[in-house]
Amino acid sequence: MIDKEQQQRERAYKIWEDEGRPDGAHADHWQRAERPDNLADQESDDVTKVNQRADDEFANDKDEPDNAADIRPPSTVAPD
Repeated sequence: MIDKEQQQRERAYKIWEDEGRPDGAHADHWQRAERPDNLADQESDDVTKVNQRADDEFANDKDEPDNAADIRPPSTVAPD
């Protein structure tokens, strides 16, 4: 059987990965991993859903012109 600290370490690692491996969040991930399994897993699932929604919105963003005739070349005037 895996000891409690090893389980916490694995939960913290999963949280870290689910959040996109951010730097500087070790203490937060470790603290959240101390909670019961279902809370940490639920938070990870929530983060994954939010990230997926953001990815979908970004993929569907239509800020780019639809055809080559609508594309404007970059300005040759210096911004200064």
